[in-house]
Amino acid sequence: MGSEIIRPDDDDAPPAPMPEVEFALVLSRMIDSIQNDPEHLRQTVYQLARHKLEEQLANEGRGDRRKMSRALETAILGVETFAQNNGGLPGSNGPAALPPPRVTTQGVDGEGPSARPVPPVVEVYVDPVTPKRRPIWLTALAVLVLMLPIPWGLSYVVHGGNTPGWLRGVLGTNQQAPKQTAVAVPAAPPKETEKPVREPSPLVPKAYGIYAISADKLYELNMLPGRVPDMRVAISAMIATPSRTVLPDGHIKFIVYRRDSATSAADRAEVRIIAKIENELTFDKAGKPVVSKAADDGWVIRNISLPYRTAPSKDEADMYEVQSEDPDKPLAAGRYALVLKGQGYDFTVAGGITDHRHCLERMSATNGQFYSECQRK
Repeated sequence: MGSEIIRPDDDDAPPAPMPEVEFALVLSRMIDSIQNDPEHLRQTVYQLARHKLEEQLANEGRGDRRKMSRALETAILGVETFAQNNGGLPGSNGPAALPPPRVTTQGVDGEGPSARPVPPVVEVYVDPVTPKRRPIWLTALAVLVLMLPIPWGLSYVVHGGNTPGWLRGVLGTNQQAPKQTAVAVPAAPPKETEKPVREPSPLVPKAYGIYAISADKLYELNMLPGRVPDMRVAISAMIATPSRTVLPDGHIKFIVYRRDSATSAADRAEVRIIAKIENELTFDKAGKPVVSKAADDGWVIRNISLPYRTAPSKDEADMYEVQSEDPDKPLAAGRYALVLKGQGYDFTVAGGITDHRHCLERMSATNGQFYSECQRK
């Protein structure tokens, strides 16, 4: 059954070729040309593929467009080489012929030759589709539909995807088929045990200063006013205030935390004894000595030194430790000063005074004041 395209009647205008007829004839000739020339068909498909690739990659980067264009040209070269060497592509059963269009004329209302002529009528016949052969235009249409996602298909082929066997043979001149080898799946690495978060040690100071560690506790030492006198001076000036840092144990280690500790740490350190003025010696009118309790509390730094040495800290570069040269011998109860570069830092070891060096008597005379150690009882 055919379809008819009929122009409306026009009594005054002479018959003229219809554009529908011209289009039909041109399309028919193009289909016949492609049908009879497989190379022409392939070139048409190649041009269509290039055009579709440009549309699909319009918004992609320049590098991606160049890469995909090269991949398409490689595929075209392989397909063309295969077609020339084997006389066609696999899966094609040859072109299907279309009957040429037939142009007929007929009278109006079935009248004879004397009837008024009418424009030509084009009848186009379409053969029924058989399972063995299909028209060439259907093949071209199928190729067009399949080429819509061509960028993704080309990317799949270029990046080593699974391609048909005949296409791998076509691309053999430019790309070797990947060898299918058994790949051993590596065993999952054992999960690393999460390291517990290390909490900062309570014995590591967080702020700059001079500290003492006693009974596993950190104590900050306060700086004494003025400078500690030279060892040649027996007694320093009077200290009127008591010590504010009291340590529970005589086994002591000191930590010095300063900005310049890494470059100017003291090579050696010392601990000086601070003695308390317990008694006061005066004379009565008869010239007899009178010993009484000191009216006010007072302390002095003596020229008695206990040797200590310094060592770098393992925790911080700006810290170093000060330890006794005899760590097994604790400090006796009493007041002391850690001396670093002439500056004293005050602390007291708790307990009753047993070392007589921490106790002094002051004697006032007309020519001055004199100090001596307390009498042993």
